[in-house]
Amino acid sequence: MEALNIPSGYVHLILMIVIICSTAPYRAVHANFYNDIDITWGYSNVNIFDNGQELELSLNNASGSAFQSKAQFLFGSVDMFMKLVPGNSAGTVTTFYLSSTGDRHDEIDIEFLGNVSGQPYILHTNIYTNGSGNREQEFNLWFDPTADFHNYSILWNPKQIV
Repeated sequence: MEALNIPSGYVHLILMIVIICSTAPYRAVHANFYNDIDITWGYSNVNIFDNGQELELSLNNASGSAFQSKAQFLFGSVDMFMKLVPGNSAGTVTTFYLSSTGDRHDEIDIEFLGNVSGQPYILHTNIYTNGSGNREQEFNLWFDPTADFHNYSILWNPKQIV
């Protein structure tokens, strides 16, 4: 497989997160990325700015980056502003997901599957409850996710995941 040729710092993922905490009904918790997350890999591709209110993750030819929250949440919402890799991005998966810990694994996945030039990006979703998935869905995007930053959101509460 041919190596993906992405200019260093070209792909950026900017996160602004407002999480509704489960300890009080619908109480907004504004994340501070200096205090409320651990960077799990790709340290050199992570920038925090705006007094900890914004986080930028980037991808280069060597690595991407990832983080996880220090706190756990039962319900909430996450907004991601992303601009995906243009051109031939086959072999690249840009993803964000929410995941529980412990024996009864729960997870909400949103993945953008890379493509061959000229083909649409595919949005792949899945939900796991008690360790079981099989709720996969795929959508061909009707817009160009490489042309500009777009807002992608997950909202989950006791009755639905949107």
